[in-house]
Amino acid sequence: MRTLPAFALLLLLQPEAVAQAPGPDPHPTFTVGTATARRGEKAFGEIVVPPGVDSGYSIAVAVIHGARPGPVLALVSGAHGTEYASIIALEKLIGQLDPATIAGTVIVVPLVNVASFEQKVPHVNPGDRKSMNRFYPGSMSGTVTERASYLITKQVVEQSDHLIDLHGGDLDENLRPYSYWTVTGDAKQDSVSKAMVLAFGLDHRTRRRHAASRRSPPKRVMPAPSCRRTSTRWSTAAST
Repeated sequence: MRTLPAFALLLLLQPEAVAQAPGPDPHPTFTVGTATARRGEKAFGEIVVPPGVDSGYSIAVAVIHGARPGPVLALVSGAHGTEYASIIALEKLIGQLDPATIAGTVIVVPLVNVASFEQKVPHVNPGDRKSMNRFYPGSMSGTVTERASYLITKQVVEQSDHLIDLHGGDLDENLRPYSYWTVTGDAKQDSVSKAMVLAFGLDHRTRRRHAASRRSPPKRVMPAPSCRRTSTRWSTAAST
């Protein structure tokens, strides 16, 4: 999988945000989990999933808080911990992003399903045998997958303007690189998400209709099979 030029997407999606508005900075710092970055800094931390009906764990996160205000882009991978291509891509991207050159903020979560990665278990979280791509927005009263999904929803999804969910060919799969574009029925959101898919540059794109769009446009939709709520979002996958 190619390394995603996240800073270019930020400038592409909302170029008007590059020029800093007069007045105080509305977000001099940006926090996700234990990671807090000041303007123009890169910070590392964890989203701590506490024990509940089963054991907890921690999800690594990086926050690249650009030198200038702008939109917030979240990049998430490793919902299936043996889909290595996207995990490696985001790990590399963290080192390449320079906050001094960015207008906006990038949240990077390279590995959601840590137990799957460590135990080489495809498709599900071995702790509760649930897919970590299917339980958003989650619940703190549920199993570890549901608690992790809830915290990602609160810490990552609800703080982002745009979110890209990266996947890859799992241990038993061989995929051609492609992107999902889900039509929600919200013309503005669909236009932005389509632009994101095209900007990524893959030659295969899958168009799908979100179930809610058959009734009325949802206010915050994760337009891919994995999640139910966010701002503009799309999903991409590639084999290793």
